[in-house]
Amino acid sequence: MVAYLVAKRKVVQYIKSKDLKAGDKLPTEPELCELLDVSRLTLREAIRVLKNEGIIYSVQGRGTFLASSFDQIADTLNNNISITNMIESSGYTPGVASFEKEIVKANQAIAEQLSIEEGIDVLVCKRVRTADGEPVVYSMDYFAPRLSADFLSLTDKEVSLYEYVEKTCNVRIGLARAEILAVAADEKCARLLDIAQGSPMILLKQVLNDEKGEPLMYALEYMKPNSFKLIINRRREDI
Repeated sequence: MVAYLVAKRKVVQYIKSKDLKAGDKLPTEPELCELLDVSRLTLREAIRVLKNEGIIYSVQGRGTFLASSFDQIADTLNNNISITNMIESSGYTPGVASFEKEIVKANQAIAEQLSIEEGIDVLVCKRVRTADGEPVVYSMDYFAPRLSADFLSLTDKEVSLYEYVEKTCNVRIGLARAEILAVAADEKCARLLDIAQGSPMILLKQVLNDEKGEPLMYALEYMKPNSFKLIINRRREDI
């Protein structure tokens, strides 16, 4: 995991272990560096991310304070990290409750996203992702044909597909293009995630590319809305 995400997770775990509430003050940077065994530079990046997520805030001359509780898995969409890292960096233990693989024919939508011909065989991996044992995401990941052979040996023990792509497939991950939608839970999502059918959900559609811009994976992530908080940092362009 990226160093600042490790530091972020340590800060979150510290907050939880001390049962800090909104408005409580965090230790100073030097104190946190010593307590968490992280460098000042790495800690500052973790603190910056937590501020962007609205979890903590700083007051000049007074210190850094907790702004909200950790009842949701939070992360910015500015950085391309996996669901596994998102869960871990929010202080939860990631897992897989349901795992299924199958070969399907690429429909028009899948073919367009993976830049392949419609009707080509593709491998899809369907999983229920958990945080501290609670189901929070139902994911469907369609792999580019060039990765199918490597992913045939994938098991439920491989929690992070990003890590599997880079370490097992020896492919370096590049940019991802993501789309966020509000959808209603169908019968299957409701059953797998233990929510009422028709409940609102967050759907994250994403095409993961390699460093050359070639598609690797088309992912559909159905998230419990009460379990996730997705943040996008926006800035105004100079006119």
